[in-house]
Amino acid sequence: MDLYDNANLQGLLRRDLHTPLYHQLRQLLREQIQRGELRDGQQLPREEDLAKRLGISRVTVRLALAELAEEGLLVRQRGRGTRITSGRSRNPGHAGPPPLRSPLYELIDNLDTLADNTQVRLLSYQRIPPPEPVRQAFNLPADEALVSCVRVRSRHGQTFGYYSSWTRTRHPDFNAEQLARQSRIDLFRQCGLPIVRVEQKISALRVDPVPAIYLQMQPGQAVMTLERRSFDRDDQLLDLLEIQYRPDQLRYQMRLDHTPDPMESSA
Repeated sequence: MDLYDNANLQGLLRRDLHTPLYHQLRQLLREQIQRGELRDGQQLPREEDLAKRLGISRVTVRLALAELAEEGLLVRQRGRGTRITSGRSRNPGHAGPPPLRSPLYELIDNLDTLADNTQVRLLSYQRIPPPEPVRQAFNLPADEALVSCVRVRSRHGQTFGYYSSWTRTRHPDFNAEQLARQSRIDLFRQCGLPIVRVEQKISALRVDPVPAIYLQMQPGQAVMTLERRSFDRDDQLLDLLEIQYRPDQLRYQMRLDHTPDPMESSA
């Protein structure tokens, strides 16, 4: 069966399995390439078309194709689409899953990708006045409370992220029960908390003792730390999130495209 000769492929991927959908799609495409069902040089449909046929998100398709491209089985060119190559996997002897790649562009789609393909566990939930540095960041009165929660995120049974967040909301649905069973980005949508601007800062720091326990690291080891500030329509800080990532389990990447100056092309 050639995956791309079928108009409706919904149900081909199994949502009832623990295996993430992007991993299932990557494996399916890899097998078809190796069997010759997808031929060298064959052009693939657009991401949105394939996502529609499979009944999954475009982000899930993009993640699967990106990892196949990293293995050398696909070539992706901006404006030209994606095509099959005859090259074999670059790391045929690689054991275990590759690091999860998380592009800095298309951030909201990226948050959905993490939610779809990883597991989260809520460690604590409180509605309390924040410490002074956080209060100043939100520009709050001294006695106003924020939602504080701590979570860990895992993939294939390995905890790779320790999440500590403060959120400005009084919505009753933004509670421990909801946070324990769905992603925060989905809960933001459900509670009508629009994110219109995001600022991110990535640093290399030493892991704190408590996160080190969950990340299975030694206190003081190098850890990738991300601070994400999300703002609402009034440009007020809505959410302050700090994440400590195992650097061997998650990699951030970004793509920069150069748009030639008209004067360059005419020179």
